[in-house]
Amino acid sequence: MSAGDGVSPADGPSLTDGVSLTEGPSLVDGVSLLERRYRSVLRLLPASYRAGREEEMVDAFMESSGEAPDEVNPRPSAGEVASALALSLRVRLGGASATPRYFAWGEAVRLVALLGLAYQSLNAVQLILSWVGALVFGAEFVPIGAPGSFVRLVYIGNMGATVCWAVAFMAIMRGRVRLAKVTALIGAVPTVAYFLVPMVLAGPRPLTEAADLMFTVVPVIALLLGFHSDVTPWRRSWRLTLSVVAAGLAAVGCDRLVIALEPQGSDWLYLWLHLGLAVLVWAAASVAVLAGRHSASWSLALAGAGSLLLLARLPELESLPEGAMWGTACAQCVLLGALSVMLAVVGLRALPNPVRERSG
Repeated sequence: MSAGDGVSPADGPSLTDGVSLTEGPSLVDGVSLLERRYRSVLRLLPASYRAGREEEMVDAFMESSGEAPDEVNPRPSAGEVASALALSLRVRLGGASATPRYFAWGEAVRLVALLGLAYQSLNAVQLILSWVGALVFGAEFVPIGAPGSFVRLVYIGNMGATVCWAVAFMAIMRGRVRLAKVTALIGAVPTVAYFLVPMVLAGPRPLTEAADLMFTVVPVIALLLGFHSDVTPWRRSWRLTLSVVAAGLAAVGCDRLVIALEPQGSDWLYLWLHLGLAVLVWAAASVAVLAGRHSASWSLALAGAGSLLLLARLPELESLPEGAMWGTACAQCVLLGALSVMLAVVGLRALPNPVRERSG
């Protein structure tokens, strides 16, 4: 298609142009500059989706924009571009009415969100259990910072944000999507703040902090994108919803057991607590999925979760002492990497065949 005018060569092509603009007639084959730009924006959508809806959507855009001659260099508004991008994400991370391939991708993203919330909620449950234990057994609970100080306020806010993770997990399990999104965002605030504020004041942060940020934020992003308006909210039983409490009790029991044993020369056992315990559970689930040939969604979701666990463990290799601890961390990284690759390959191969799309 030849280019129309309305933009000087110095303007150059843009994301919404789709073509180079040089001097010429105001219409090219009867198509205005604004219409070509709308069609360029709609290329964000899958070709199979555009095939049946593009003309209708272009007509709606053109009707809402009114007459806009090429001489004024018209462009789609930021809101129109954002709506097309949001629609593209909803289609590609589809709900039950989507094509099997897009539904599988959507389920994988939603499962990543669920697994991330489950892990973070375990920390919240352990925190709550420590408070309960202090009250029941009369142990002294000493919060950080002097009463009324900013440090004490930050500490209380951090504890409250941690509890929000458990609320978010239970909310998404019970179909309360909006509550889950709000509480998950609150839960992520301390990690984001601890990374961004020092970075602004003192420059680049260590890799461990960057990895912690990704480990925390990615599941929240998956929650925001995966559970959109076209997805029917999950509603699991209360027994399954409260399983995180049982898991938290088991995690606390493992901590107390290792501490009570006080293993001499076996400090590497501590690497199998907290994040290490998540690695063990993840590895067991991964083997079960690979052996049982489960859906592509579970394989891809576990591959994503394994990548996040690997991202969290890898930076620690630099600070761990040589010997058993360093070797244990290396073994965990190898396990995470190998199984994640296998899961990704199996998941991609198990995806439903893509819908034949028209080139365009």
